[in-house]
Amino acid sequence: MSRKRGILSTEDRDVMLRKLRSFNRSNKLPLLNAMKLHGENRYLFGYRIQQNAPSMWILECMLSAHRPDVIVELGTGFGMLATYFSVYGMLSDFDVNVISIDLTMPKLKDRIEAINQNKTRFLQMDIYDPKTVDFVAEKINSAKRPFILVDGVDPKSKEVNLYAPKLKEGVVMFAHDASLNGAKKVRWGFSEDKINWDYVEKNEPYYSWSVEGDTRMLCLKTISNKKVEQN
Repeated sequence: MSRKRGILSTEDRDVMLRKLRSFNRSNKLPLLNAMKLHGENRYLFGYRIQQNAPSMWILECMLSAHRPDVIVELGTGFGMLATYFSVYGMLSDFDVNVISIDLTMPKLKDRIEAINQNKTRFLQMDIYDPKTVDFVAEKINSAKRPFILVDGVDPKSKEVNLYAPKLKEGVVMFAHDASLNGAKKVRWGFSEDKINWDYVEKNEPYYSWSVEGDTRMLCLKTISNKKVEQN
C-alpha cells in the first residue's frame, strides 16, 4: 500500500475495507461488529456511544499530543464522548474545562457534569446560532490550548466554516465523519461541503481512518485570517 504521513489513499482504504468486511462476515467478531455503521453495539462505561473504536483511538492520540485545557464539543448526542472528555479532565495534572453544546440534553447530564469536579458543562444552545458562535469563540480565544470537536449535523464542513473565522490562530479543530477534499458521499448519502481553506489548514499529526465506510477523521488548525480580512 502507498502511504504518505500515515494516510491511506482512497484506493488502499477501499482494499482494506473489503478485507475487513469479508473477515467480519466470516468470523462475526464482536470487535468488528462494534465498528459497524449505526453503533448498536458500541458502548462506553456500559452506555451507548456513537463513536466507534477507531474514533476513540484517534481522539486519544490527539488529546495526548495537544493536551487541551478547554474542550468544546459541538453536538452532544448521547453524552458519552463528553463523559470521556470529563474523565480525561479528571485524571489530568492540569485543569480541563469541557463544554458540550446541543439542543437536546443527555439523560446523564448531572452525573457527567460531576465527574470533572464541576468543570464540565452541558449547554442547551443551537450550535448554528450566531450568539452561540460568539460564545464559543470567546471561550476558545481566551484558552491556552483549546480543542473543538465538530460533530453536529452533516456535512461537518458547515460548522468548520462557521466557527473558524471567529477563532484565534492555532486552534485545533477535529471533525468527525468528514474527509479531506471530501468524497462525494461521505456517509449515509450526505455530501461533503467544501471547507474554506482561508481559515484552516491540515493539522499534524493528521489522521484519516475508515471502517465500514463510517468513520472519517479530519484534524485541522486555524490560521491567521488577517489576509482574508484585508481582502
